[in-house]
Order: sequence, then C-alpha cells, then structure tokens
Amino acid sequence: MRLAGVVHLPSGVSGLAGVPTVVLCHGMESTKEGTKHQALAARLPALGYACLRFDFSYVGESEGRFEDLTISGEVDDLAGACDYLWEAGVPRIGLVGSSLGGAVVVRFAGDEPRVQAMVTFAAVSRPGDILTRMDPATLRAWRRDGYRQESTGRLNSTFLDDCAGVDVLEAAARVRAATLVLHGEADRVVPVDDAHALFEALPEPKELVVTPGCDHRYSDPAHLAELLERTIGWIHTRLTL
Repeated sequence: MRLAGVVHLPSGVSGLAGVPTVVLCHGMESTKEGTKHQALAARLPALGYACLRFDFSYVGESEGRFEDLTISGEVDDLAGACDYLWEAGVPRIGLVGSSLGGAVVVRFAGDEPRVQAMVTFAAVSRPGDILTRMDPATLRAWRRDGYRQESTGRLNSTFLDDCAGVDVLEAAARVRAATLVLHGEADRVVPVDDAHALFEALPEPKELVVTPGCDHRYSDPAHLAELLERTIGWIHTRLTL
C-alpha cells in the first residue's frame, strides 16, 4: 500500500543522503498532522536532522482501511518508511512513537539494530492488557460481531488477536537504541505502569520521565513544552550527526 509522508530537511540541504533522520510515529486516533509531531518536525531540522512524519496505512493520506488496523501492520508500515530512508542514503535513524505508535517503534527497534535513538510518549507496552481492562460483555460482542465501532470508524476483531500476540516488552529487551520513556502520571488511557514495565525491560542507555499531573495527550501547555524539550535534547545527544 502507498504511504503518505512529509520530509523536513535542514536549511541548505537538498536531499536525505548523509543526513541523520528522525521518524515520527503517531498514535491510534491521530495522524502525521498531530501537534507534537508538527512541532518536532519544525524544530529538529534547525539542529541538523531531517524529519519524516507519515500516516500509517489506515488514516490521513495513506492508503488502507482503519478497520484493518493492527500493531503488526503498523510495524510493517514503519519498516517501509525506514527502507525508503535507507535507500535514500540516510546513515542513522531515530524514532519517536506516541501511544500505540510507541509500541510500534519499540517492536520495530527490537529487530533493527540500525536504530540509534528512540523516544516514546505514553507508549502502550502491554497490548494484551487492553483486553483484560475491557468490559467482558463488550469484548464478547466485539468477537461475536467481528468488529467494533470506534469514533474514527469500525475496527475488526483481528486487532484483538494481534494485541494478544504482540510482545512489546520482549522486543524492548533486544533494543540497542538509547531510549527515553516519557509518560504522564495522570494518564487514564495508557496506565503509567506501562512506562515502568517498558523502562525495566529496556537495556541501557535509557531514561524514564513521569510527569506529575500529566494526561495522555500532554494537553497542558507546560507539560507539552517539557515533552518537546526533553525529546529534542535526547535526540540531539543520542543521534549522531
């Protein structure tokens, strides 16, 4: 399937060859146009990094149907995006993943030693727990009907099977990238325990920052500003120019 993305280059640079690049991976109900990703794509090129923000294959301008969403499918999408960059001559890649996109970047980096630096925002690290937290009657109906209606469209029950089979923490243990784990203490969508579990599974070098009073979307401007500064600082010190 065709994926749509936008590449941001440092000033005076005409192509990706030789330029370390950061790939931005959005969450389940977001797109490449999200506030965090647009802010990072505007600021990282000033430090010498290229940036790729793209739509996974179920939203935005990319092909595909939302109902077919799975974590494994998004990992394949990310692999395609990184293949595009490596073929263009990018020497080193950093990854930033938000929410479900956080699970995707960890799962991908566990099998890809060329990823040098990584940052996660409110990442899902235990996808199987999505099922255990769900109302049993809702879960039974989802499996019986074969789909569930979400705010962004219907979602097939293959999403449930994939969540049960994707082991993000096992992949985290194999990650070679220096990883910063960011999470809000007051996150009611992805429990902060997911951040602690992810951090424990990751090898060094790593860092965990839990922001008191912060929600899943970092909707407080002060929390968002801190997230952006920490992300940019981590990339700038860990992704070699």
